[in-house]
Amino acid sequence: MDFELKGVQNIVLPFCIHKDCTNSTILVHNGQDFLDVHVNFKDPQGVSWGFVPPISEDVYLKAITARSGDFNMDGYPDLLVTLQPINAPNYVMKTFLLENVVCKTCNKPLKRTFEVRWNALNPLGNNTVAGAFYDFYQDGVLDVILIQKIKEGHYRPLAFRNTLDYDANFVKVIVLTGLDNAKNPTLRTPLGRKKRTYGSNLPGPRITYSTTTQDGAQQTGSSVQLPQSSYFALQLPYTIFGLGRTPNFVDQLVVGLGSKFRSWTQLIPNSQIIVVPKPLTQPQHWKAQLFVTPSKLIVMSVIALGGTCLVILFIIVILFIKEKREDKQEKLQEAHRFHFDAM
Repeated sequence: MDFELKGVQNIVLPFCIHKDCTNSTILVHNGQDFLDVHVNFKDPQGVSWGFVPPISEDVYLKAITARSGDFNMDGYPDLLVTLQPINAPNYVMKTFLLENVVCKTCNKPLKRTFEVRWNALNPLGNNTVAGAFYDFYQDGVLDVILIQKIKEGHYRPLAFRNTLDYDANFVKVIVLTGLDNAKNPTLRTPLGRKKRTYGSNLPGPRITYSTTTQDGAQQTGSSVQLPQSSYFALQLPYTIFGLGRTPNFVDQLVVGLGSKFRSWTQLIPNSQIIVVPKPLTQPQHWKAQLFVTPSKLIVMSVIALGGTCLVILFIIVILFIKEKREDKQEKLQEAHRFHFDAM
């Protein structure tokens, strides 16, 4: 994941110092070494929490797994992790959101850390063994799927809808294989042209973007589509880049696969982009399709513009009716004057 939003991929490792995970932390590799980002796992009531030690009998807890996604759409990837209180009677496991925030005590050169949002997923989260991000409504905002353990060997899924209190922008990218099955008949359009095939999502492509923030600073982010396939990775089949409240165009989007890559410029925010890198050896022929998702701000602007047009139209109609009446009165006066002169 791009931990510090520098366009560089970092390895993020949940780590237990002791076997029972009484001392948990998160390590981030900065390209040279693993560094501790000093996550505070003590809740407001003073209870210390830690990762759940691996349980071989539980299919969801065989390994300590953290899943990433931009929950608050600020551009920095957040984490979902499962924790349990340390040395507490009648404890329950819970899945928490770890928000990527600025760090004041981290080892240099890292300048960010994760902060546990203890109430972000309330009232859900009790006795949950796993959590994953997913865009339920296909609106670019990541929701959360939770796996709750009812009893030994029995689970049920729960869904938490992410309702942001502000209008954030995003870019959603999915890279597909573009492969088709030679055994299937060729599909054609009503005009006789061969229909484009999309295939399935492709593991491994690297996606980077650059844009300009409201402050005029350059913002660059990167992601890898489906980089992990083990330990119940439950990763998104696509990549969502949060742009915050930046309404500017995405200056450049680059998709790379192996040693080949292609870039697209001046993309509209709040758009979903489908990239088909086919043929693989000829990136100049790679295709991209863009679908725009209107934001709340655009809808409100359209409503305001429509209301303004209606007010102007109402004023024009009133003035037109008033002018017609005045013209009619003038004609009547002219007619009376004509009759008087004739007499």
